[in-house]
Amino acid sequence: MKNTLKWLLTLSAILVVGLFILSQSNQSSLAETKWDDGVIFTPGTYKASAEGNHGPVEVEVTVSEDTIESIKVNHEETEGLGNVSIDKLVETIQNEQTLAVDTVSGASKSTGALIAAVTDCLTQAGGNINALKERKNETTAQDDEEMEADVIVIGGGGAGLATAVSASEEGASVILIEKNIAVGGNTLISGAGFNTYDPDREQNQEITDTLKEQLQGYLEDDPANYGDFAPTFEKLQGQIKEYFDSGETYLFDSPELHAIHTYIGGKREDKDGKEISGNYDLVTTLTNNSLDTLHWMEDNGVEFSDQTSTILGALWPRSHVLVKGIGEGIVTPFANKAEENGVQILLETRGEELIQEDGKVVGVKASKKDGSQLTLKANKGVVIATGGFGANPKMRQEYNNYWEDIPLDMGTTNSPNITGDGIVMAQAVDADTTGMEFIQLMPSSQPGTGSLGGGVWGSAEDQVFFNGEGKRFVNEYSERDVLAAAALEQPDQTFYIICDEETAGIKDGKNGWGDKVEDLIASKSIYKADTLEELAEQIGADPETLVSEIDKYNSYIDAGEDPDFGKTNFGRKIDVGPFYATPRSPSVHHTMGGIAINSKTQVLDKDGQVIPGLFAVGETTGGIHAGNRLGGNAIADIMTFGRIAGKEVVK
Repeated sequence: MKNTLKWLLTLSAILVVGLFILSQSNQSSLAETKWDDGVIFTPGTYKASAEGNHGPVEVEVTVSEDTIESIKVNHEETEGLGNVSIDKLVETIQNEQTLAVDTVSGASKSTGALIAAVTDCLTQAGGNINALKERKNETTAQDDEEMEADVIVIGGGGAGLATAVSASEEGASVILIEKNIAVGGNTLISGAGFNTYDPDREQNQEITDTLKEQLQGYLEDDPANYGDFAPTFEKLQGQIKEYFDSGETYLFDSPELHAIHTYIGGKREDKDGKEISGNYDLVTTLTNNSLDTLHWMEDNGVEFSDQTSTILGALWPRSHVLVKGIGEGIVTPFANKAEENGVQILLETRGEELIQEDGKVVGVKASKKDGSQLTLKANKGVVIATGGFGANPKMRQEYNNYWEDIPLDMGTTNSPNITGDGIVMAQAVDADTTGMEFIQLMPSSQPGTGSLGGGVWGSAEDQVFFNGEGKRFVNEYSERDVLAAAALEQPDQTFYIICDEETAGIKDGKNGWGDKVEDLIASKSIYKADTLEELAEQIGADPETLVSEIDKYNSYIDAGEDPDFGKTNFGRKIDVGPFYATPRSPSVHHTMGGIAINSKTQVLDKDGQVIPGLFAVGETTGGIHAGNRLGGNAIADIMTFGRIAGKEVVK
């Protein structure tokens, strides 16, 4: 639905204007500012638009002879960061009567479109644009301040919000600080898939023959091959035998199978031959508690679809997707619940240093946008939930010891604010780290931008990858690092996901990210054709080669076997026009390593001892995913361990 800007703001904007008032109250009188620079408008109402992420940002500006009287905006940008950023910029432009504003980090396209459209309107009104861009108010820093709560949470993404809600449910007072203009972090811009076994949903789905063959293979395998996970593997073998003996045909799953997949997916070697695998206690804590976490999320307003599927790189169809397709479906309900529970959320407030007394972490030093300092005292503990370092190119290069190279200019799926702040703060108090050298590349990112969106595809079973020559080159059901490595070997490090009408995942003319398919076609983010031959010509591939490759792939579906690349779970054939091609290329997605924690989310020092008063959750931690994360395990991780952290920190 279109978001019409009104001065009665949505929840996210209430967080910005109400709670953010702590750091911006000095600007409340700026609407009364008068400028003596000779800018004159032709009174009237003017309209303009510019392209945002999900369509045009349409603006209507009303001016008098010397004043911008009102700005109304219609748009379809992401709820949370996108609309909050637009709302905040509109407030600034109107209150300060200026065009001296910048795009907002993490919402640069949305806010850039707003600035362009408002500038167009004021140009139509005869305003001196250069003079308007010179109108700058000096912000005076407030006095330094001190605040106190039972729990201080650093970071307002999914992990931070889960922690804050969990701790507040335990009766604790909570202050959450977030350096961005809105809560959400990477969760807001993620696909938000959640992996867990789920008897209620999976017993209504049929298992495929290829998945049965995988289970049979586990029965024939030796538990000794699974290291610390050998007892879990033996238990899994008993479950599989019981399942086969029952004659049932529903989709088998269990916490043990999920744990083994997480172990298999994460067991890797770095370039020096050093092996890493998931920490047994952390992995089993995740897989044993993920279903309860899913139910907890549902109790707090998150809506999941009735069927499970396979997110790219998940290895098994246990991925739960949101009814509302992207991360806003998690962020908004949990922001609502946090507000309802009395959590104080301080935006544009950056955590900078942990405060220790006699070895215990007792608070956080933070800075606000106006430059003033904020000291936060924690009566019970501090939780770091600041994400990884995927948007910090220098830090990526410093630690990478898995890929031959991660260029400084390689794109990322991450929010620009995910720069490793919490890891650095924890290291300053002697916290240990683990797995920092392993960084996950998302194989199927948008070329140029590195973003997850901007294309069409369905579940991993349905996805088929072709290079620019029209040739298939990999088992699309593989782990993400395998897929990314194969993609990097293709011409221009680019490939295409080929879909048909049934596998493209299009609903009501939009993809799963809310992009209009017609806009994606117009911008050449995707290609559409009535025949495969026409599609091949559009992407520069040989039509005969592409058609032959797809015919061969369709025959593998009939046979239930992929002799070329060993795909183990198939979806639907590619044979119903129209057909779509989405260009993709690897980008930085997830930093696997981070702060060392135990299963209670307590931070460990370099001697393996607990640092009192300090906890960490989410991508800022290491040890769970080891060298490679399964698709769909991140949201399960941040929400499960966020819930645990909230309970543990108040004890």
